[in-house]
Amino acid sequence: MNKFNNGLKFNQLLTVKYNSSILKTIKQMYLRIGARPIILDQEQKALGVLENSFDIELDQEVNSLDELVFSLPFADSKREFLKNENIIQMFDTLYIIREVSMKKGSSTPLVEVFAEALWYDLQFSDPLETREFDNETAYKIIENVLSNTDWTIGSVEIQTRRNISFDEETDNVLKALQKIRNLYGGELKFDTVNKRVSLLRKEAKHSGASIVYKKNMEEIIATYDTRNLVTRLYAYGKNGLTIEAANNGLKYVENYEYTKTRRVRTIKDERFTNPYHLKEYVEKQLDLLSVPSSSYSVTAQDLSTLSGMSHEKFYIGSIVRVYDKELGLDLNTQIVSWVYNVAEPWLTRIELEVTSKSLSELLAGDQSGNGYASSQDSLDNQQIIDLMVFNYLLNSRSDDGFSYWSNSGWNIDVTDGYSGEASFKTTGELGKKKELKQTVYPSHRDSYSVSFRSKSKDLKKGPNGKVGINVKVTFQDGTTENKFIPLA
Repeated sequence: MNKFNNGLKFNQLLTVKYNSSILKTIKQMYLRIGARPIILDQEQKALGVLENSFDIELDQEVNSLDELVFSLPFADSKREFLKNENIIQMFDTLYIIREVSMKKGSSTPLVEVFAEALWYDLQFSDPLETREFDNETAYKIIENVLSNTDWTIGSVEIQTRRNISFDEETDNVLKALQKIRNLYGGELKFDTVNKRVSLLRKEAKHSGASIVYKKNMEEIIATYDTRNLVTRLYAYGKNGLTIEAANNGLKYVENYEYTKTRRVRTIKDERFTNPYHLKEYVEKQLDLLSVPSSSYSVTAQDLSTLSGMSHEKFYIGSIVRVYDKELGLDLNTQIVSWVYNVAEPWLTRIELEVTSKSLSELLAGDQSGNGYASSQDSLDNQQIIDLMVFNYLLNSRSDDGFSYWSNSGWNIDVTDGYSGEASFKTTGELGKKKELKQTVYPSHRDSYSVSFRSKSKDLKKGPNGKVGINVKVTFQDGTTENKFIPLA
């Protein structure tokens, strides 16, 4: 867990050897101006501190994004070091420069830099060998996944055993690690300095900070939802596997602690071939689905650097107390995402959530795409209503970062969503292809609908430019068909 502004940290790279003059300069700059990005070359040799950088923001989400943006005056002598694939050290994390933009308009010319955490490069690893693991621990699987990389396994706190398989045609190391986390639970932690991957239990610590309206809270949206509430859950695994053998002959589990109304849902997850593993999994899902989902979105300020406010420090993944007398809120909840302003932490924006699983998350493991939900009021004995799920595209609003997507050249815009608060965004470049892809597995139907909403600004295409959505259909016999839907 990263903690910021809690003391000076120098020479965190281990492989980097600072000479005395550079180290002395770095210390002096930190004491004078606070934390600033350190620029390194591709061999992690320190080139200097970007003491004149500004608008330094870390965009981070638990189990998802870790990105850094900042700007530098165009006339700064260290601008020459801002080259693509050079490395930025910010606190104890290494970031790789992916995009450098030179901007000139009504204001003073500047250079804007976008960088991704070093672990993003795991998605560019060689494809994994097609392999199945039966009743295996997360430690052994992660160790195997990392075996052909220069990353090693760190701490694995989850001891449960599961079955999982990887496909050479579709799975890379990063995608495999996310599949492991989705199946076993917990949180992935990437040590970019030592190149270690850990899978830890979800045990967020309380920061001691309080978020209170008119103190450090600017806005709060509290939402409570029972549209997906379930009290009886049927589950099927691979090849029609049920939980009967592990559940006294019953195909379902139940939980009526919140309401006595019977609300039924059926899920299918072909990752499971063991009825005991499947039963344990669906019981955990029902614990979340059998109560109303609740979510809290807050715009708050980090006041810990101000005089007398050091006790108000919070950080990504930590627990904070949220209090609002008018809304009747007094709860402890986790910071799941934030945009942390390094130079001006009092401008930090955070997102707080306490949610049960969404429909898309619940069906994430359903490779057949034929999950359905049904509900029945047992008191009135109403007829069961089947609600077929036709929205096969997962995380279409980027609520969960790039989960379920294969990304090349796209970013998350948390300020301009349509049906949600976020959206996918990219800036076109002449002669460069930028893609956002997802593979779905729908059930057998004669026709499907594709719906989307998009907007563009100053869109100009090159001679062979294409902007739109490409739908590729693969049939059971292996043949394929492509349909391109142009946006411009």
